Amino acid sequence: MLNRRTVLGSMSLAGLTAANLANPVRAATSPLSAGARIPAIEFLYECIVTLAPTLEFGKTIEGMRRVIPITGGTFEGPRIRGTVLAGGADWNLSRSDGAGSVDASYYLRTHDEVLIRITNQGVGGDRPAAPADPDAPERFFMFTSPRFEAPIGPYDWLNRGTYIGTLGARKAVANAVLIRVFQVI
Repeated sequence: MLNRRTVLGSMSLAGLTAANLANPVRAATSPLSAGARIPAIEFLYECIVTLAPTLEFGKTIEGMRRVIPITGGTFEGPRIRGTVLAGGADWNLSRSDGAGSVDASYYLRTHDEVLIRITNQGVGGDRPAAPADPDAPERFFMFTSPRFEAPIGPYDWLNRGTYIGTLGARKAVANAVLIRVFQVI
């Protein structure tokens, strides 16, 4: 028998399997009515973004601000692949309430030369969350909300979706982050 904790646990990104993506579950104790649509997610791409050294902006009324320049990278998924262009940045904030936030904006160039703008925002707890697996390649992990602006054409479907991202700093690679993006379906 499923309980609320089992259902909520199955909805976390770390616990996703093909079975629970294909068959959303409704617990007997759920306040959801029969037939309620439960969001599922589909993998869109994985991205390695390279970074220049952090520029310390300084303390503001909101917290400690820093700018992390984006120098490039690559991304690949089942429907889209290409490179990350240099010139974007993350206007990172260690907030005065102890939380951390990312506010990144940059451009992707697909393998067929289409430019796509992405903004990616997220808020983490009072310190970066440790991955569930101590041997995981990320030093920290947080969820983000990516948004896309694609020109009319083969990738304009990105403009009409809702997305969830994960952001992790990589242990094995200095000055790079690992981003995974999932589409809500």
